Amino acid sequence: MKKEKLLKLIRLVEESDIDELEIRRWGHAVRIVKNHRAERSGDVEVHTVGSAPVPPPTSDAPSVAGDDASVGTGHQVTSPMVGTFYRSPAPEAPAFVEVGDSVRPGQTLCILEAMKLMNELEAEVGGVIRKILVENGQPVEYGQVLFEIDTA
Repeated sequence: MKKEKLLKLIRLVEESDIDELEIRRWGHAVRIVKNHRAERSGDVEVHTVGSAPVPPPTSDAPSVAGDDASVGTGHQVTSPMVGTFYRSPAPEAPAFVEVGDSVRPGQTLCILEAMKLMNELEAEVGGVIRKILVENGQPVEYGQVLFEIDTA
């Protein structure tokens, strides 16, 4: 992408209410994300496919289950995108996982809806679901912790 076009896109994100913009064309992608820590100064971060991942922001979401509302030391499953969190494949269907369930790598944990596309989020590790940190149907941010899995 040409530098001038990229600068226009950055200005668009800076001057608008959107927090994130991703454009994919012909096998290339550009992702522009407002840096929430630097938002007061209007700074944005630009990521391209293949670049190093950005550390996820901390989550202020309440705990759905578990004694402690804070995020502990288990494996944390974070949202790879901005979207809506769904615990089941349909409103009348049972949840994919519950607190206390054993999960294996590759098992579906939830669905994240983004722009009318349903994306299944799979477990990266095996273990026991310790916490579910988001309510069904709630919006989630990129990098927000969704589940905590006890791998011990």
